[in-house]
Amino acid sequence: MKKNIFIVSCLMMLVSSTIGAQEKNDEQAAQYRRSSIYSMLVRHTEKKFGNEIMEEYLKLPVPDKYDNHNLNVRLVETTNDKEQEEEITRFLEQNQVAKRLVAKWFERDKETGICNMRLISERGQYNATELDVRLAHKTARGLAALSDAGEELIANTFIMVNDIRYIDKENTSKAFGVGIRLLGSVATIATGVNFTDMSDNAAALAESIKGFKVIVNSYLYKLEWSDDVANKFYAEYYLNGPDKVIAEKFLKDNGTFRLKFIGKQSVRSNKTTMSSNYEPGDMIRKVVCRALDESVLGLQRNFDVFKVKTPLYGISGKEIYAQVGLKEGVTQESKYEVLEKNLDEQTGKTVYKRIGVIKPVSGKICDNRYMAAEDHTLNSKLKYTTFKKISGGDFFEGMLIREIK
Repeated sequence: MKKNIFIVSCLMMLVSSTIGAQEKNDEQAAQYRRSSIYSMLVRHTEKKFGNEIMEEYLKLPVPDKYDNHNLNVRLVETTNDKEQEEEITRFLEQNQVAKRLVAKWFERDKETGICNMRLISERGQYNATELDVRLAHKTARGLAALSDAGEELIANTFIMVNDIRYIDKENTSKAFGVGIRLLGSVATIATGVNFTDMSDNAAALAESIKGFKVIVNSYLYKLEWSDDVANKFYAEYYLNGPDKVIAEKFLKDNGTFRLKFIGKQSVRSNKTTMSSNYEPGDMIRKVVCRALDESVLGLQRNFDVFKVKTPLYGISGKEIYAQVGLKEGVTQESKYEVLEKNLDEQTGKTVYKRIGVIKPVSGKICDNRYMAAEDHTLNSKLKYTTFKKISGGDFFEGMLIREIK
């Protein structure tokens, strides 16, 4: 079978909107090229609350400013805390995670090796009806489009491996646990069913849950996707028809696809309250999710390559809206650059140009942290944060913003 180099035949179009300051559909507002993330957890079944943390972690969605690129394997095993980074790197290499991430991008069939561009079409906002597979030599612009998609989509694929551990502490809620035991005794007397063991377990859990805290160590990796890697994949491994020889060759390739270690981040969870209607699992999930948000935020601020762009949600007069808030670390001192997306006519690639700077309006920063609405926190009902212009010209919905120092 001939080995073809394939291209995407159409370029991304900017998301446009004409509804002014009116509320938009959230899904529409989120249509922009985002980085993709594969989220994993270091398993600690032998440690206190290790199983509970694992169960709640696996229920969480990936960070909402990233596309979900999770593979089936979500858990990592390590044995030596001092060499944890090396063990995680070795685990990812031995399991050929980089190659699996590439295969997922092209929805490669494991048996036949057949690939398609459907996922790239969806995430890159290419016109799916016009997206076609053509010979690369037919048009230089087609090569640029393919390179553009690879640079903004495939190359921005990250792996975040999280080590989450319960911070042991003195019991501070024995009275809360005693109350649960008492309820169990009353239930036993009233019904004749022995609830004592059940309530003892719940009480022990509750005593530790109140004031539940964790420490999170996150390790960040990035998929390496260069022109050389891309050209080799399209020339040697991209199939639009079954070919067992090429399919097997891809599986045996242990050197082309690699990950790059970006860095790590360590955070401790902040004080988190627990209302009376929370189940213990809710509290664990809430603490874990908020701690992970803090870790993601730290990685974004320390490593520019991991920073995200967010579209402007709306504009009304001098007020500018975007769906970022306390979860993204927005404060009154935060500043964001406004980026205009353009097409470089010479290269055919997408470029971003700063056209202004905006700053949050005091008192109008939304609280979008996990379960903030259930806690009825201040500004938890806001759907977006309101900004004011610091510099620049005219801004329009769909333009992207990115935090700056």
